[in-house]
Amino acid sequence: MRNRFLLTFLMIFVLLSLSACQGSADQAPLVGASMSGARDEATAGKFMDFVVEVKQPGDPVGIDFRGLLISGSVRVLLEDAEHQPVFQHTVDQPGSFAVNTVVYPEPGTYAFGITWDGPVQLSYYEFQWRPYPVTVEKVSPMALLGGLGMILVALAYIIYAVVHKLGWGYLGLGALAWVVTVALKFIWAVPLNTPIYNALTGSLPESIAMPVFYIYVGLLTGMTEVLLTWLVLRYTRLGQVPWGKALAFAIGFGAVEALLLGFNSLSGVIVALVAPELLSANAVAQIAVANNPLWGLAPIVERFFTCLIHIFCNVLLFYGALRKEARWFWWSFLFKSAIDAVAAFAQLWGLDSLGKIWLIEAVVIVWGLLGWWGTRWVRARYPALESS
Repeated sequence: MRNRFLLTFLMIFVLLSLSACQGSADQAPLVGASMSGARDEATAGKFMDFVVEVKQPGDPVGIDFRGLLISGSVRVLLEDAEHQPVFQHTVDQPGSFAVNTVVYPEPGTYAFGITWDGPVQLSYYEFQWRPYPVTVEKVSPMALLGGLGMILVALAYIIYAVVHKLGWGYLGLGALAWVVTVALKFIWAVPLNTPIYNALTGSLPESIAMPVFYIYVGLLTGMTEVLLTWLVLRYTRLGQVPWGKALAFAIGFGAVEALLLGFNSLSGVIVALVAPELLSANAVAQIAVANNPLWGLAPIVERFFTCLIHIFCNVLLFYGALRKEARWFWWSFLFKSAIDAVAAFAQLWGLDSLGKIWLIEAVVIVWGLLGWWGTRWVRARYPALESS
């Protein structure tokens, strides 16, 4: 069984390397320009740095301007070389706004941007132009499926723990362990992942740099979610517990992640449904893909099987802590690091098609099934202890 696991582990990274090479093909360049952010200005000013070239009569210039105005007024402006406005729209009413139009100027060179005649406060804004109409996708209630489904997955695991009387204490402790270890992972990753990525891609061929980065991200998960949990369980009495508490901890660890991801997804979709002007056109478009239920089902499937992975990795740590054998920690470390390397690859590969996303989900399903089998294996060998 060990040889099979190692073979599977190696095959995954070979596939990642091959896919990384295939995914590096040149993509079509983005035309037009955009800018987003927030502004709190005390005096009049402008940002008119975008240059628009119109080559043929009748060529369109798509304009989109959206955001949330707190006070003052702001104007989106397209002007010619003599600083004469070709298109302008002033927003002076506090609240959310969205301006989307197409203009057809004469051939020439134009400046595009925003201006403000006095103090203005924008908590969020985005303006963009394209040489074609800027289409803002519509989000349907079907997009709620993914977020609701992830929450239901989390609740189903919690209900299982409650029905089997595994105990709220270790269920909560597992959730706390996830929060702490993931927070520490982000404290490391936010300032360092980008420099590490740039250093690897700048000094190594892409076919080598990318797999190394995927493995690094996977190992970072192992060093936080697995190693830190192992140290606590192995060297305190928290790991010296019967099967029920170990399982409760493992369920709490996975369920809290599904719950938080579900609420995060749900909040984004609700904003896109109720006030899409508060989001960038690109963000709305990314949410709108979930109008297709096959997109919405993907995160539900992912969370269900990812919870099985979390459960296996954590009960393995309890098993190792009770037996005082570090090898079970290493199996947990490798198992979770491998699947997180796949997740890192998926993010950089770009989950921009159903084929890609379900290919990654297939790997997660296989890993989850292995986790389910592994949990049963651990359960059959877990030392019998009295509940306390």
